[in-house]
Amino acid sequence: MPQLTGKKGRVADLLFELGAIKFGAFKLKLHEKHPEAPLSPIYLNLRTDQHPKNPGPLTREVMNLVGDLFAQVRGIAAPCYADIPEAGAPFGDQWERVTASWPQPPNRLRLFKTVGDDGTRQIEKRVDGEYVEYQTCLVIDELITHADSKLEAIRALEANGLTVVDVLVLVDRMQGGAKQLQAAGYCLHAILTLDELLD
Repeated sequence: MPQLTGKKGRVADLLFELGAIKFGAFKLKLHEKHPEAPLSPIYLNLRTDQHPKNPGPLTREVMNLVGDLFAQVRGIAAPCYADIPEAGAPFGDQWERVTASWPQPPNRLRLFKTVGDDGTRQIEKRVDGEYVEYQTCLVIDELITHADSKLEAIRALEANGLTVVDVLVLVDRMQGGAKQLQAAGYCLHAILTLDELLD
């Protein structure tokens, strides 16, 4: 696999230098519904230092580079977008930054997450923001492992009359999420794959 260069290479280097990539044995979101699943040997902490509950290692420099890479993605022109709470919010901020110069910048919609008594997190069916029924909405998050939270967000948006075609993330962990989305009729755009980062 060719070595990452340019802004992708810089992001990969910074993720490693800042400790955003950890090795060991970790529980992921999928363990909430599948506690018997093997622990992950790799954990990606893609939260920023501005996260309200659990500040992470990502700095403004990294996020600005991510935004620049988002701007290079072709084929996305949705008139509105929604980031998945809460980890997706800084990535939604970057989409807002790089699309501000569009002739008609997309509207940002807000999704909400609840935490059940058993600790499981679920995206609510309500959506805040300005949109028109049947408008196309982009979904943004930090990464994808399995597609559960992405499909929850898509179902919430579609329940409110929106149409989802594309999902944009920084990292695809390559554990079936892209195939799940494709099977459901959605297209994943990932800036980096886990294989690229590990190389």
